[in-house]
Amino acid sequence: MAVEFIDCSSLSISYDATGKATVSLTVVRDDRNQLQSTYTNRRWGGVSFDCVVMSSAQRPMIGSGGWSEWALQLEGVGN
Repeated sequence: MAVEFIDCSSLSISYDATGKATVSLTVVRDDRNQLQSTYTNRRWGGVSFDCVVMSSAQRPMIGSGGWSEWALQLEGVGN
């Protein structure tokens, strides 16, 4: 089974004047397969977010033995 986790230091949440949330985060995974989760429905800081993935980019972690990073940008609302 693959190991997958969010790099907590990468989590960034911002809101615009209309209340739309923009969430940026990096997911680290021990292989180069697709992510196990879409990270679109999460609870951070006591707020539940319902988001859609606007972009994702996979980058291999050089010298890590097969680990990769996924940079995700999501947009949605927080409840």
